[in-house]
Amino acid sequence: MSRTMDRSTPSSAGGPGPRPACGDRSCPAPACRSGRVAAVPLLAVAVILLLSLCVVPKLRAEELLVPDDYFSIGEAMEEASYGDTVVVKPGVYNERVVIREGVNLVSWDGDGGNDLVDGPGRKKVLRRTLRTIIDGSGIDEPGYLVSFPKDTTAPMRLDGFTLRNMPKYVSGVQLFMLEIRGCSPTVVNNILTGNKSWGGMLSTGLGIGMGPALDTTARPLIANNVIYNNSGPGISNGSNSAATIRNNEIFGNNFAGKPARMRAAPGIGVREFARPIIDSNLCYRNGSGIGAINFDSNPQPLVIRNNVIFDNRRAGIGLRGMGGVKTDVRAVVENNRVYDNYTSGMRFSKMDQVIVRYNAVYNNRRSGLGFYNVGDVIIEDNEIYGNLTAGMRLLDVAAGALRRNHVYRNATAGIDLISWKKE
Repeated sequence: MSRTMDRSTPSSAGGPGPRPACGDRSCPAPACRSGRVAAVPLLAVAVILLLSLCVVPKLRAEELLVPDDYFSIGEAMEEASYGDTVVVKPGVYNERVVIREGVNLVSWDGDGGNDLVDGPGRKKVLRRTLRTIIDGSGIDEPGYLVSFPKDTTAPMRLDGFTLRNMPKYVSGVQLFMLEIRGCSPTVVNNILTGNKSWGGMLSTGLGIGMGPALDTTARPLIANNVIYNNSGPGISNGSNSAATIRNNEIFGNNFAGKPARMRAAPGIGVREFARPIIDSNLCYRNGSGIGAINFDSNPQPLVIRNNVIFDNRRAGIGLRGMGGVKTDVRAVVENNRVYDNYTSGMRFSKMDQVIVRYNAVYNNRRSGLGFYNVGDVIIEDNEIYGNLTAGMRLLDVAAGALRRNHVYRNATAGIDLISWKKE
C-alpha cells in the first residue's frame, strides 16, 4: 500500500491520482509494461540537441585571404559570413565588388602596408592603399564599382584600396564609384579616381534613382580618403545622409564635357534634407569646394567646420536652399580657411539662418561672404581680407548680427548692405 501511494500524485479532490508511467516493465501500468514510454524522452532529447546545433552561431570571425585562399574578391565575398573579414593582398583586381552584409573588406597590411608614403595629392597615404587596386577597366555592364548592401545597420568596413578607371556608361542612374545606400559602414584610407560616368562616392538614404526613402538613414564614417579627378562630385550626400566626412582630400572633380561655367561639380555635395557633418577636409580645384543645392527642411543644421578650401572654380562654400515656404534650412560654418576661389569665398541663398564664425576668408575673386535672401545671419569673429569685391555683401537679409570681425583690404567695400529690410 505504501509503495502505491509513493508513486501516486494528488488528484484535484485531494486523493491519489493515476500512477505515472515510469518505463519499468515490472510496473503494473500498461504503458510501462509495453516499453513505449522510455523512447519518448530519448527522442525529445535528440531533437533538442539537433536544434541547438543548428542555431548556435559561428563562435569566431574568420579572415578570408585573397588570392591565397580565393582567386578573386568576389569569390571570397560569396563565402564570407557576418563578422568575417576579406583580406586582400597587393595586386590589381579587375572586378565589380558587392560587399556582403556584416563583412569587412580590408587590404593586407604586411610588408610595411601601414607605412605613410606620398599620395596623388598633398597628403600622405598608406602604402597598402596604393598597391591594392580594384580596377573597373573593361567592365561593360553599367553599375557601381563597389557597393554596400542596402537598408542595414550591420557594421562593415572598406579600408585601404584604390578604386579606379570606371568607364563612361550609358545609364539612367548617376553611377558613382562607391555606393553607400541606407547603411553606415566605415570607409577609410581609400583612393577613388578616374570615374568617367559620374562622381567618387554616394551616401544616401534613398532608393535607386532618387526612389522612396529607405527605413535606415545612412550614417557612414568617411575618413582619410583621397578622391580626385572624377566626372562628378567627390562625395555626394543625398537625402537621408547623416554621414561624418572627416580628414579627406578631395580635388580635381568636375563635370566632364561641359562649358567652363557649367563644370562646377562640388568636392563635397549636399542635397535636399541631407545633414552630414563636414569636418577637417582639404578641398581644392573642384567645381566648388563644398556645395548644397535644393537645400530642404531639417531640424538639424548643416555643420561645416575646420576645412581648408581653395582654388575652386566657383565658390569655396556655396549653399542654396529651395526657398518658398520651406523652413528649418540652416547652417553653421565655423573655423574654416577659404581662399583663392574663383568667385566668392562663401555664398548663401534662400536659407532661414546662417551662422558664420571663426573663419579666415581671403583673396577670393568676388566677395568674401555673400548672403542673398537669408532670414537671419550671425557673423562673428571672422578674418576677411583681400577679396576682389566686398568683404561681406548682404542682399535682402531680414535680420543680422555682425560683431568682432576683422574686415580689411577688400576692393570695393568692407561691408556692403543692399535692400536691408527696416523694422
